[in-house]
Amino acid sequence: QQDERTQQALAYIRHQASKSLPDLRALVERTAADCGCGLEGISERQARFKPGDEWSVKEVLDHLIYATALVTERIRDLAAGRAPRPFTADSNAGRSTQPIQEIRQEMARRLEETVALVGSLPEGDPPAGTWEHPDVGPLNLKELIAFHRLHVMDHVQQIEKIKADPGCPAS
Repeated sequence: QQDERTQQALAYIRHQASKSLPDLRALVERTAADCGCGLEGISERQARFKPGDEWSVKEVLDHLIYATALVTERIRDLAAGRAPRPFTADSNAGRSTQPIQEIRQEMARRLEETVALVGSLPEGDPPAGTWEHPDVGPLNLKELIAFHRLHVMDHVQQIEKIKADPGCPAS
């Protein structure tokens, strides 16, 4: 049985997935832009700041870069009619030691890759097939694209919360 938050997420995902592929491409473009705006102006000190036991901005981005690459690969598999590989847990790539500017650039590149992929998908009915997400269950191609938006924006909100923490450096 899924909790209320998961049910709300699935309702959003299914609503977005009912839209056309051009609409989903616009959603992915907006996701990239919203993420970019949320990361503008973050200093190295702010990016390293950890509020209590929470992740730092760099750690959030390390996770997001990994997850975006994973989702993009699964979208590519589903679009090609291949069975996507199962979910794999995060692996800390150690990006938190890189300068925030490099991490921001890698995140932007990953998001642009997703935009290009979704933009290249042919109109019409997508191939059948699903990818099993451990929390929300099976997602078809369009649902996976919508899930991507929800996941990225959840972490953009997490970054905003970190920046708003009273202990976060001013710059």
